Amino acid sequence: MCWHNRARYDTVLQTLRDIMTNLAIKKTLAAALCAALVSGSAFADSALLGTKLTPMGADPNPSADGTIPAWTGGFTTPPADYVPGQPHIDPFADDARVFTISQDNVSEYANKLSATQQALLAKYPGKYVMNVYPTRRSCAAPEHVYAANKRNADQASLVDGGNGFTGALGGIAFPVPENADEVLWNHKTHYHGRRFSAKITGGTMYENGSFTRVIREDKRYSYYYDPQTTSSEELDNRLFVWMGIWSAPPRMNGSGFSMTNTINQVVEPRPGFMFRPDTRKIARAVPNATTYEAPMMSAGGLRIADDMMLFSGSQDRYEWSLIGKKPFYIPYNAYSASDPAMGFDKLVQPKFLNPELIRYELHRVWVIEGKLKPEFSHRYQRRVIYFDEDTWIAVGTDLYDSAGALTHGQIAFVKNYYEHPACIQDFDVLYDFELDRYNIDHLKIEFGPANLDNPTIDRRDFGSAALKRAVAR
Repeated sequence: MCWHNRARYDTVLQTLRDIMTNLAIKKTLAAALCAALVSGSAFADSALLGTKLTPMGADPNPSADGTIPAWTGGFTTPPADYVPGQPHIDPFADDARVFTISQDNVSEYANKLSATQQALLAKYPGKYVMNVYPTRRSCAAPEHVYAANKRNADQASLVDGGNGFTGALGGIAFPVPENADEVLWNHKTHYHGRRFSAKITGGTMYENGSFTRVIREDKRYSYYYDPQTTSSEELDNRLFVWMGIWSAPPRMNGSGFSMTNTINQVVEPRPGFMFRPDTRKIARAVPNATTYEAPMMSAGGLRIADDMMLFSGSQDRYEWSLIGKKPFYIPYNAYSASDPAMGFDKLVQPKFLNPELIRYELHRVWVIEGKLKPEFSHRYQRRVIYFDEDTWIAVGTDLYDSAGALTHGQIAFVKNYYEHPACIQDFDVLYDFELDRYNIDHLKIEFGPANLDNPTIDRRDFGSAALKRAVAR
């Protein structure tokens, strides 16, 4: 069939039916319309946004059985007693648990579970469970993001074989995607604030139950969402800049980094600088290491550079394919799992995160697969990544080695910062099935929510000189 995208197909199908009155016209017009449809000239993708699709490019309709409700605009008004800057109030705290998935009944739900979820259920039978709640399509974005999505839908295009893009700015790069590379770029360009700051915690839980705790002050500045940037050319290949300063564990106290997340990381691998208190020197990070599989020094070697935020590295070492969109159970509306009142120690437990604090919901997700190209080597031979349709946030990955074994898996937790509004990947966990350990990062259960638009952050607060000033304080 000639169509690349279901939404496009549905729109032109009725046109074909209406205007084709005889066989000769059918053949001629069908070929012409099919060619126009493939080229994108039949009609603008932007016309689909806010009509047949949500402003983010999702299916607004409920599922056939009603389990997934219609999207009606998201949750954009904070609860009456919410205080800005304080922990979020769970707007769905009164929801009752619908059912629990365990190893005993996993066969009933396996087609809606990632390989990572199934592996956890099998590895810890009777202990690891998934509590499922009513689906709340709470996510929304600011109006300026919706407006940019429309522009991007008509103007954005991939360059360098999918390693970069042009024509996109200030919104989802490809809200009506046609391939896996575009879906990946949607994740990389999803809105998580323009001037982000947070005091985060995390660390590595080992097989014996010992835990190495990490505390870090994070800040990010987005060139991509900067209203002063008026075209994608002005980005100068920069997506955002990021700085982190550690205060724990003790061996890392006072260490820091400043990194630029470039767009096309093949043309320009992510440049960065590191500071270690034992040397008292600012050192330039090895660009290829920060772009691909350099071990993260704060994660005991469990994490590597390109699996931060589930995938943030260069796309060039994999052949990516779009599997499609399917309903999956994913963590959503993660208010309990990020509530300081619950406590760090209640969530972070041996073997796996406390299931009682994790809310699962059924959502439609885009699924893509990456297979390592023969000319490259990498820890992961194959990656399967899942993206929430309402936000384009990566919510899970299944990571396989060269023997085809599932060795690692990641799960991310989506939370609506309704005061903006903006749904972000609030934190994530990476499980190591071989060594029976896990690492959690970006957790805010101890120090409170992130500030997504901190007015004290400026684009000049990053780079080697800024890092030197930051660690001196």
